[in-house]
Amino acid sequence: MAVSIGVCYGGYGLDLGTLHDPGSGFMFFWVGIIMIGLSIGLLIRAIKRPAVAGELKIFRTGIRWGKVVSTLVALMLYAYVFVPLGFILSTVLLLIFLFKAVEPQRWSWAILGAMISTLAAYGVFHLWLRSPLPKGFLGIG
Repeated sequence: MAVSIGVCYGGYGLDLGTLHDPGSGFMFFWVGIIMIGLSIGLLIRAIKRPAVAGELKIFRTGIRWGKVVSTLVALMLYAYVFVPLGFILSTVLLLIFLFKAVEPQRWSWAILGAMISTLAAYGVFHLWLRSPLPKGFLGIG
């Protein structure tokens, strides 16, 4: 819920605009509101569930914490290199990592899937929606 509040605060700090003329913070603000609602729902569900004394089920549910942490680190690194490397190169590298690390795929499928997914996203965001995307030092994109 703290992250949700931070997203709302950040979005509100930007220009919200209106429904027909959204500003740069419009989407962030409303996504944060939805995240707060989902967090409250999870909190209510957790409170209603009977507790077992001294048991922290989250560490025994079979969650692969190494993959969770490596994915979060990869996403932070992606955000860091997004502008210097550009949209296409940074997104391809992120997706190859995710295809190999999270649910291991063959190299051929990981590379092909990363390229197809990146080109599809590029087509939607840059060509169709005309969103400016960083080209990076190679000038690709």
